[in-house]
Amino acid sequence: MKRILLILLFGVVLLNPVGSATELVMLDIGHSMQSRGATSPDRKLSECAFWYKNAGEVKREIEAAGYRCIICNRSSAPPREPYASYAKKAGVVHLNKPDTGVRYPSKYFPARIGAGMVSADFGIEQKPTCMVFLHLNSTEGWLRSPVAGLIIHSRVHGKALGESLKRAFNEELLDHSDGVSNGGKGCRTIVRYRKEETASGWLNALDDAGIPSAVIEALYVNNRVHAAYLLTDAGGKKVAQTVAHGIINWLTNRDKN
Repeated sequence: MKRILLILLFGVVLLNPVGSATELVMLDIGHSMQSRGATSPDRKLSECAFWYKNAGEVKREIEAAGYRCIICNRSSAPPREPYASYAKKAGVVHLNKPDTGVRYPSKYFPARIGAGMVSADFGIEQKPTCMVFLHLNSTEGWLRSPVAGLIIHSRVHGKALGESLKRAFNEELLDHSDGVSNGGKGCRTIVRYRKEETASGWLNALDDAGIPSAVIEALYVNNRVHAAYLLTDAGGKKVAQTVAHGIINWLTNRDKN
């Protein structure tokens, strides 16, 4: 009996080789299926639809590393397939706040004002180890030449997380043979801290709560190469895994310090 117990305990250790199941990673699918966020000029790709399809892969990788993971979205559950099934399979928590684009204050830090603040407030309630907002980027019309991808991070607590996500995109995805070309532009980090009336305040609210946070804006829906890649199953999975690896690498290195 003692031998059997030792084998069972050893098996548990092997199944949870890296992380702590008491630590939580929060993911937020940006925008909503009613207001789909950045959309390619040909209307074939939107950031919200992309992440409904692929956020579950980010969660799977994080949980496989031994951490807990919750995915949320500010609005109501998508009514149409296949997105309804994607949301159900990934266990997306829908916060049912209309995605109007109107900025409103955090209920925890009222000086912090931003659209989609309900997601940040939900994160503050859950007290995660970190929170990452899943987005794609866009500018007007199809890009004529590549521009650098962005990882936006909170000013005080989010820098190391943002840098880890940037490294993951530059080392695993952008301009690699099994990834997608970005014309050598790669990905860079920028800090998000501006006057509340001119930019989203949710990163600032999370910063006030001491929660490291970042926004993924590393790929462009109006870059024809990126868009074609993002519309493939393999491309979507690779992007999701890259995000997960950036988060896990940050968690692992932070745990070692």
